[in-house]
Amino acid sequence: MRKILLSLVLVLFSFFVKAQAPTHVPLMTPVWELIAKRTFKKNANFKMVPAFPAQLQMLQNKVVELPGYIIPLNTDYESSHFMLAVVPYDQCAYCGQGDIPQMVEVNMAKPLRYTDKPIKIRGKLLLNESGDKRSEVFLFNAEQVK
Repeated sequence: MRKILLSLVLVLFSFFVKAQAPTHVPLMTPVWELIAKRTFKKNANFKMVPAFPAQLQMLQNKVVELPGYIIPLNTDYESSHFMLAVVPYDQCAYCGQGDIPQMVEVNMAKPLRYTDKPIKIRGKLLLNESGDKRSEVFLFNAEQVK
């Protein structure tokens, strides 16, 4: 009887632990929502190029703030060049389920130390509508907002 009771307690405990799994902090802001509305269209040469909503195009060359998680592009402890996403790096394995969140390529004014915690940065927003192999959205001359 004790073994059955102990087994039942262990099974219930394992369900409770699974229910308490850590989740990321929701970071969607109005600017992130505009970035997520990016679509694609064919240009005059029949090449697929990004198309941005008018409200986002109005932010071109303007300074914006974005919260997010650092997605490193290299293995350095500090970096001035990385991707910023609304989900943490350890959840990228699950990006294929549902919608893949948009990322922004960031070039910092000064190197920033890697962290797995959410950060907020401010920088000049640039949109790449060329359809080349670079990112579609950039933040240049960015700095961390404390």
